[in-house]
Amino acid sequence: MNPAFYLAAIAVPSMAIALCQSMHTGLPRLRRAPSDGVFIGGRYRNVAVNGGVALATYVAGIVLLGGYLIDAGRTSRWYAPILVLLLYDFGYYWLHRALHWRSLMRRVHWVHHRTLHPTAVDSLYLHPLETVAGLVVLLASMAAVGPLGAGAFVATAILHSIVNVLVHANLSIPARLAWLTNHWSARHDAHHSSSGNFGTITPLWDWLFGTSARTQHA
Repeated sequence: MNPAFYLAAIAVPSMAIALCQSMHTGLPRLRRAPSDGVFIGGRYRNVAVNGGVALATYVAGIVLLGGYLIDAGRTSRWYAPILVLLLYDFGYYWLHRALHWRSLMRRVHWVHHRTLHPTAVDSLYLHPLETVAGLVVLLASMAAVGPLGAGAFVATAILHSIVNVLVHANLSIPARLAWLTNHWSARHDAHHSSSGNFGTITPLWDWLFGTSARTQHA
């Protein structure tokens, strides 16, 4: 695959994180606690490690499942990335619920929940095993819908990363066009202080399986 695709898959989410973090000085946040992110030792080191783990997981997936994931000569339908992300959201809902089992929370998912009200950079503040598990669900969803054209594969990876950043952004943007971003942020902020809202992209699975948590909007 063209190296420019890898560069775009790294650069675009990184810029999204930087942009969302910088917006906290000029836009209202949903909620905050004085200790959020401040006393977490190695926070940015963890984020950097998980960025590397994510890239390595993508490369491993391409090497091991290449023909199921990518068909360089194929042009995918425009909606293929959307189908992948919706299928991923269903799989991730169940993974996320499993991560809240006591044993997995104590050993893995507690890292992400150290911040009560996360911000964009915390989209990568995880135990590395959680990073791998989440991307395995995404790659499996790609294989189920695919193989994808190279452009659709990269677009899906970038969209997944951007959604993950916006879900953790903790921003309340005063614009009607930002309603989806605000909704994502509010739902996940509520998740960090309650038990529920395990879905990421759509609240459908939480509604169906009775795990919706009350969401507080700014």
